[in-house]
Amino acid sequence: MKKIVFLMSALMLTSVPSFADEPGAHHPWLDAQLKKDRYKCPLGKSPFRGPADAQVTINEFIDYECPYCTQEEPIIKKVLAAYPTQVKVVTKNLPLDMHPKAKHKALVVECMGAQDKFWQGHNRFLAQDPPKKVREGLDQGKLDALIAQGGDGQVDRDIATAKRLGLATTPSFVIDGIRQGGMINFNQFKLLIDAELARKAAKAAKVAKSEQEKAESESATDSVPADGAGSGSGSGTKTN
Repeated sequence: MKKIVFLMSALMLTSVPSFADEPGAHHPWLDAQLKKDRYKCPLGKSPFRGPADAQVTINEFIDYECPYCTQEEPIIKKVLAAYPTQVKVVTKNLPLDMHPKAKHKALVVECMGAQDKFWQGHNRFLAQDPPKKVREGLDQGKLDALIAQGGDGQVDRDIATAKRLGLATTPSFVIDGIRQGGMINFNQFKLLIDAELARKAAKAAKVAKSEQEKAESESATDSVPADGAGSGSGSGTKTN
């Protein structure tokens, strides 16, 4: 009897389609995201991963002392691997007051970017590496001088952007204008990215169809002969 029950349960589990793969399927989390207002989040000088012309932009606001940001990073990398040409992930800073060293770490990483080592600093601080390891391989004098100057103000600009957007937790995201606070798992990212790609594809198809119809209409108009053109009848005066 137990074997029969187990077999029936297994069959039921394997027969249930994934909500992410089922055509036309809806999911409460996705529906809630798509109903939200959308807000502009300028790229500015923020570093990003993925192609510059990606169809979907994910802005991630992070705190280098936030354990949830550390947990989110492998998910972000998985998203980039799954959508190598369609998605761009922009990194912005939101150091929280509860983490007293977070803003300084963000500044260090920003200044490391001047020596093309931004991602080294980003990855190592998120991995909770010690500062000495984070700064390996850089001109320490130049780095310290730039830190003392406060960098170029990118961290403060990011904080101002986060405040304007009403973001107060890390990680926070702005995905094609949709705000979301807290961690997002890979399946949720996939739902939203796929929905955005479908939305933009439908919009592009609609524009293309409209342009085609307009071109056909203009072509048809151009092919209509002017009144009387090509006819054999004349309009001259008959003479005897």
